[in-house]
Amino acid sequence: MHLRLTDNRATLVSFRRVPQGLRLRVHHLFLEAPDDVVRAIARYAARSDASAGALLESYAREHQDLVRRERRPGKALRSRGRCFDLRAVQSRLNADWFDDRVQVDIGWARRPSKGRRRSIHLGGYDARLREIRIHPALDRPHVPAFVVDYLVFHSMLHADLHEEDGDGLDAQGRCAPGHSPAFLQREDTFPLKDAAQRWLQDNHTSLLRG
Repeated sequence: MHLRLTDNRATLVSFRRVPQGLRLRVHHLFLEAPDDVVRAIARYAARSDASAGALLESYAREHQDLVRRERRPGKALRSRGRCFDLRAVQSRLNADWFDDRVQVDIGWARRPSKGRRRSIHLGGYDARLREIRIHPALDRPHVPAFVVDYLVFHSMLHADLHEEDGDGLDAQGRCAPGHSPAFLQREDTFPLKDAAQRWLQDNHTSLLRG
């Protein structure tokens, strides 16, 4: 089975049988689901069990606050935070690394609802809206500037390569998590990439707490 977590608001659970097995797409709101709901996902994918589908719909309604509300296109993102101005970071990186060709919007993502989380999406590029969003947990005094630089650079690189070849999107139009050899080769040229990744790994728990 190949499992992918999504932010798809229209379809929270979907599956497709392929020669390699089962491809299951599940909205991230089910990450905190109890065992009976997880078993319902299995029954729904295995035999399209109607009662399992009803249980999943009920759970999704109770946790609809975890379904990300899409920002309306054209509405400006908030780029200036308490500690970092993302537009200034983007402008500097654009001049230094991209010859000013990455013309996309950038800003802080909406602060998630409170509660215990097991995963965190630190940032990324949305090709549909042509914008980069960075998680607000990084807008803190203890976060090194080079970490924010790295995440913005990483997202800008997704945008730049997408403009070049038009590939690398997932089913929702966002840049897929997989990285091509061309992406990895260019990312390796960024100073302090390894240090930034180590810092993010070492501070994962504190970032989860928001």
